[in-house]
Amino acid sequence: MTNVAELTLVVLRCSDLERSRAFYEALGLTLTPEQHGSGPRHYSTRVSQTVIEFYPDASGSTRGLRLGLRLVDVSAAVSALLEIGAALRPGSPPTIDDPDGHRLELHSASTA
Repeated sequence: MTNVAELTLVVLRCSDLERSRAFYEALGLTLTPEQHGSGPRHYSTRVSQTVIEFYPDASGSTRGLRLGLRLVDVSAAVSALLEIGAALRPGSPPTIDDPDGHRLELHSASTA
């Protein structure tokens, strides 16, 4: 049995913050600019009870995270992502890599 009740925060490091903003907004997320004190300017969004934050990171160590998102309209999201040059990976569920190589699985809310 786990003691974890829910996921509350995911932080993604982005080599090009604005390119990542465009990608995730094409996916259908609304990103809000933030800056905590003298920290770096970044973006955040909320998916249900989970906050996702996007921080700049020029070190190149941004790979390795995999996200699964349940979407209202997977086809619309895939179309918007293809319009901005993202490449869909073959297979099911639809899988796509963000600009930093984070793999996203796109699940349909209608099959929940």
